[in-house]
Amino acid sequence: MYKKLFFSLLLCLFLAACSKQPQLYESFEDAQFALKTLNIAIVQPSTTKTNNIDKDQLVFSDAYLTKRHTIYQSLMGMDLNLNQIAQVNYLVIAERFPERYFNWPAQVNVLKNMLAFEGSKNTPDNVIAWLKLTQDTLDSAKQSNLKLNKVELTLLQSYVSSAIVNTDVQPALKSHIRAFSDYLASYKPRGSIGLRGLSNGSQWYQSKLNYFSGEVHSPLEWVTILNEKIKVLDRVPFDSKLPNSHQKSFLVQYLSNEKLIEGLDWQANYQDLPAMTSNMNMSDKDKTLMLAMMESDIGIHYHAWTLPQAKVNLIKRLQMSPEEAQYLVEDIILYPAQSFSFIQHII
Repeated sequence: MYKKLFFSLLLCLFLAACSKQPQLYESFEDAQFALKTLNIAIVQPSTTKTNNIDKDQLVFSDAYLTKRHTIYQSLMGMDLNLNQIAQVNYLVIAERFPERYFNWPAQVNVLKNMLAFEGSKNTPDNVIAWLKLTQDTLDSAKQSNLKLNKVELTLLQSYVSSAIVNTDVQPALKSHIRAFSDYLASYKPRGSIGLRGLSNGSQWYQSKLNYFSGEVHSPLEWVTILNEKIKVLDRVPFDSKLPNSHQKSFLVQYLSNEKLIEGLDWQANYQDLPAMTSNMNMSDKDKTLMLAMMESDIGIHYHAWTLPQAKVNLIKRLQMSPEEAQYLVEDIILYPAQSFSFIQHII
């Protein structure tokens, strides 16, 4: 009996060893490189040039999501530092939420990036396939009451319009782009501009707050904490230079002079924002700016503020133009909770 049990145990151990998947990436840097390669249609590297795009690089396609999941799982098996572990956990948790239903991230002109692969013979086919996937996914999302907000929709429409007037785009391809433009023209966005307007949006927002702040507080608890700090601060001038697009978030640009700490999330430009802010020396002016952004962030994504309400709040806290307020509000909509990376300097 014991002999039979012994051999059964050996067989189980053998099968377990055989079923264990090989580690595809040996280091954090290897996995980061794999993510950058996968996301080449979202963030195009300035140093590496390519004339081709593979099927698994079609943003949020099934092949893309499978490859990304494999990279995340590989990272979970590595010996990482605490900041890196926090990043991986944050990204793995995000897989549960509805981002995959919006496979054109509105921060980025993905269509322009894909059209930039001029040397690739399969670029038109990839663009057509990806536009069809985007439309099919948006239609599927509607069944779960998941819709773009009006800021996202407006940005996508502007990208498509730019492609239509681009004389370098082939006529046959342009007809497919026009068809997608017609689809967007008839698309009805959701009323709320914040994450709370999505199914599981409140939980998604909470996960972002937890990661960027390094604390676990509900949005209402954060409101109490922020109000205690804001009420004693004076209105300060806003003098940051703003770009024309949201390709990089305002916070990424704000930290451009700080020492780079590598990250995994393309939305943070592959930087570890919480780790980078921990080394900053913040003035009262910096703190007021970030408090105003955090307050507006909670207002938009939890209290369902409208875009005009959020703009008014920023202008009340900061000496800035309506155009500057518009840009910051759009950025807060597109990059929820990133401003909470600065909270440890304030609480």
